[in-house]
Amino acid sequence: MVNMKSATENRKPYSGLTRSLVIAIDVGTTFSGVSYAILEPGEIPKIHGVTRFPGQEHVAGNSKIPSVIYYDKLGRIMAAGAEADSSSVLAQAEDEGWIKTDLFKLRLRPRTMQLNMNGMRLGPLPRKKTAVHVFGDFLAYLYRCTRDFITDTHGNGAQLWNAVEHNIQFVLSHPNGWEGPQQSKMRRSAVYGGLIPDTNEGKARIRFVTEGEASLHACVLNGLAADVLSNPSKHGFLIADAGGGTLDISAYAIRGTAPLVMEEIAPPDCKYPKCDSKAQAYT
Repeated sequence: MVNMKSATENRKPYSGLTRSLVIAIDVGTTFSGVSYAILEPGEIPKIHGVTRFPGQEHVAGNSKIPSVIYYDKLGRIMAAGAEADSSSVLAQAEDEGWIKTDLFKLRLRPRTMQLNMNGMRLGPLPRKKTAVHVFGDFLAYLYRCTRDFITDTHGNGAQLWNAVEHNIQFVLSHPNGWEGPQQSKMRRSAVYGGLIPDTNEGKARIRFVTEGEASLHACVLNGLAADVLSNPSKHGFLIADAGGGTLDISAYAIRGTAPLVMEEIAPPDCKYPKCDSKAQAYT
């Protein structure tokens, strides 16, 4: 059962006693993004998106970057995200034999979820790196980009960051059907990437949301389900989140409107569709 406010209601003021920061990270199979909210006591939270990453200096408002990392032969990170798509990096990677690591999120999937990749295979991992390490490296990259964006775009951004840095709350999204073992791997990645310390208190700062539920909130809060919400007694709806490597399907019924209460009426599902280079280029 998902309890949430309707799109027409305002968010309530933050009831905490001290300033805090929540960072939501969506590491997608092919593209990734970050949003965040600065929580000020007594103020209504506002959600911001990170809209500037290295390699996008001349692209305004782009909130997604490729989920790609280049490593050298010793396993050191040489480029990531939008920078990894530049012609200079591609040329240097070929000249120096860098290892391109993409689709790494799929390596964390449950063993019961099989891939059908049209004969393609996941590329090799860098030297002395596991999928947890690579995922952690990319989380660390997104975290640094978020820090730089906040300190550069907010008034007194550096002071703000220093005040909340050691108690940041993180929300990580994952495909439908991923459960405890996959969340444990993602939590270890967050520790490896330096987002949280390897303590019980640190691990408690990580929360998870399925991509299906995240899509539900986005649809409702952005008015995309307004026709259903206007006559909730007879309606439920399906949400299909078609990403670059996974297809998440969720089904919900409306059980209440004040506040809005949704019930998942079928087990959420995640499909790994056939992958090929043309499809990836298209998405």
